[in-house]
Amino acid sequence: MQFNDEKMTSVVKDFFSKIHADDLLSQFFKGHDQERIQHHPETFLSHGMGEQKYSNEEITQAHQGLEMKDEHFESMIGHFMATMNEHGLSEEDKKTVTEMLNGYKKDVLGH
Repeated sequence: MQFNDEKMTSVVKDFFSKIHADDLLSQFFKGHDQERIQHHPETFLSHGMGEQKYSNEEITQAHQGLEMKDEHFESMIGHFMATMNEHGLSEEDKKTVTEMLNGYKKDVLGH
């Protein structure tokens, strides 16, 4: 999958807009540096598309203390899929992202 910088920025911006508008998820972003979280949209998408990979330790550390549950994780996946649909990503790309994100579920949830 190929993205130009503008497309990547647009996808990530739209995804985070959905997250911030979701009462279930927005609580996890209060008090955190949003620019740091979104500082490299190409990194976020390249990891999601499997071109690079965060270590399990990095994922666990990034989400440590957030007390996320299955419903939070599933809501996040839903928002990401909706954003990918809006931006016309292929079924193959959506499958790749879903598998990648689900591979991090235990690390995000801390178990």
